[in-house]
Amino acid sequence: MKIDSHLTASVISYKGNVNVSSEELWEVISSSGNLNNCHPFCKKNTVITWAQVGAEDTIEYYNGLVLNRLFTSWNEGVGYELLIGKKTYPYAVAKVLWKITVVNHQISELSITINSYPDIALKKYTKLIRGLIRDLYFLPTMSKYVKSVVKGFKFYAETGRPVEKNQFGYNRMFSTRN
Repeated sequence: MKIDSHLTASVISYKGNVNVSSEELWEVISSSGNLNNCHPFCKKNTVITWAQVGAEDTIEYYNGLVLNRLFTSWNEGVGYELLIGKKTYPYAVAKVLWKITVVNHQISELSITINSYPDIALKKYTKLIRGLIRDLYFLPTMSKYVKSVVKGFKFYAETGRPVEKNQFGYNRMFSTRN
């Protein structure tokens, strides 16, 4: 999986404070299969290989969409970067950066930044229609998505309890209502 250098990325980002140390938060975000406990739209997170550059897993969303994640950088205690896309596509639909910043010894900040390439998923539409879908539907929906994911990791890190389906709101791109 690689990035198509001809495409322009749309950047979606969200960050939130988590009331645990950076070491505790790193333990959560770097653990194998972490999406099973922390991701409100993840039906199943299957690990292929784990930890460090080259780690790979799949995420099956509640709506049936399955995407592969390939980890391209791994900065111990700080964060990682990954590419995400369909196994059958040569190009990633997004590059995602997860980063922990120390606020103080008991509070950390988790940020997730998605460099998304909506033209890959929307390629069947004309350029004008793609732009409308991207601006009116895709980007607002992805903004809600990344906010819910950060909240899911915050919830799990602070409580130790797995998040529930759609716990922070329904997302029609990745889930179902029931």
